[in-house]
Amino acid sequence: MTVLLGLSAAFTWAFASVFVQKSSRLVDLRLMLVVIVLISTCVVVPVALIVDGLQGPFNLQALGPPALAGIAGNIGFLLMVKAMKVGSISVVAPIIAIEGGLAAAVAVVLGERPSPATIALLALAAVGAVLVSIEPGRRTAKGAGWAVLAAFVYAVMLVAMGHTEQPAMTSAGIARVASLLTAIPLFLMVRQLPPRPAIKPLLAAGTLDAVGFAAFAIAASLGPLTVASVTSAQWASAAALIGIFFLRERLHINQYVGIAVTMLAVTGLGLLI
Repeated sequence: MTVLLGLSAAFTWAFASVFVQKSSRLVDLRLMLVVIVLISTCVVVPVALIVDGLQGPFNLQALGPPALAGIAGNIGFLLMVKAMKVGSISVVAPIIAIEGGLAAAVAVVLGERPSPATIALLALAAVGAVLVSIEPGRRTAKGAGWAVLAAFVYAVMLVAMGHTEQPAMTSAGIARVASLLTAIPLFLMVRQLPPRPAIKPLLAAGTLDAVGFAAFAIAASLGPLTVASVTSAQWASAAALIGIFFLRERLHINQYVGIAVTMLAVTGLGLLI
């Protein structure tokens, strides 16, 4: 179930990125973040109320991890878009995709003990993600610094969501509320509403973000966090599959190999977990 939920998060986030890309041509980055987080919060919080009644604990120590995840998600999003604006996707994507590996490494340091076979399959999945993301012939320097920062910040988000004390949906709701509260100052800086052509893509991106965030929250609560982190970080492979089947894109040979490697790895994880 952890593998299935992690991959669900990866695919919904990959679809969301398509609408984020469309919105970025029409809306200021700060306004885009605020609107997406607002929509995501409006979806996640009611579901959390229905599913588990927003169960506690709600002391400062318990609120810390999900709140940190929400804030890290905002920062990671801004860094990711900045990286993709100044650099090539062939550089940015594989670097940010290591967020899952970073989070898995932190989980091991914090006490998780995956089996040798699980470790090997996690490494294979990470290699597959890198292969999918590399496009030969693109520039290889610009945006790398921002992408590294985004990978580390997103890893913080993944690890924090794996150490919450509340039920999964409640944790997701708290994280989204924290995201919204910290995004409000950005809206005050922009002080404008999105243009009409951007409303539908933003609605789609916000809704998909909510689904992906909820799926990862549940996957992280089920554990192990190492598996939840790496499978949910397979957005590069998911985006490639979206391009093949929905956008009719043609990929390079290394990207097809990466998809096959990733599928092999996640199938193995599904059999082990």
